[in-house]
Amino acid sequence: MKPELLRRLVPSLVGNVVVPLVVYLLLKPAVGSEVVALAISAAIPLLVTVGGFAVRRRVDPIGVVAVAGFVVMLIVLALTGGSELVLKLQEAVFTGPVGLVLLGSALIGKPVLLLAHRFTGREAAPGQRKGITVMTALIGGLLTVHAGVLLVLAISLPTTTFVTVGRPVGWAVIAVGLLAVFGYRNRLRAA
Repeated sequence: MKPELLRRLVPSLVGNVVVPLVVYLLLKPAVGSEVVALAISAAIPLLVTVGGFAVRRRVDPIGVVAVAGFVVMLIVLALTGGSELVLKLQEAVFTGPVGLVLLGSALIGKPVLLLAHRFTGREAAPGQRKGITVMTALIGGLLTVHAGVLLVLAISLPTTTFVTVGRPVGWAVIAVGLLAVFGYRNRLRAA
């Protein structure tokens, strides 16, 4: 990994993953409520992302995903009356539906990535269409598996254990999926 990328990635991961975990673990005994501790710790990526943008005028992609997950979580939390499970699944609430949309679009032959490709003003060559469809399905599958794994962990583990292992396991699923996606993309480029 390039040192420049590592210098940007490590602080983002610390601010969006490590700090919220530590804050949750410290707050839980102090506030006596897992829901309150989770909600406060989930707000930290929002503050990190907005603060980073205000200072550096640069968008942090990891932070944007964390903020999107936080916003979706707040909406679902309001609709469910404060369910602890919703707080545990803030990332899965985002990745699950997006993954299903991508998978569905690939299955019906209208891959979302093809639409994005057209949005850039380029038309896909006939040979590219199949590759874009497979890529859409791979990314959709990755996001759906990510959400499914987090759902199983959230249901089966106590909150403290889930908060400790959920994100690392989720990131591992994403990493393995990205390796598959990049491997497929490299195979396409070589062909």
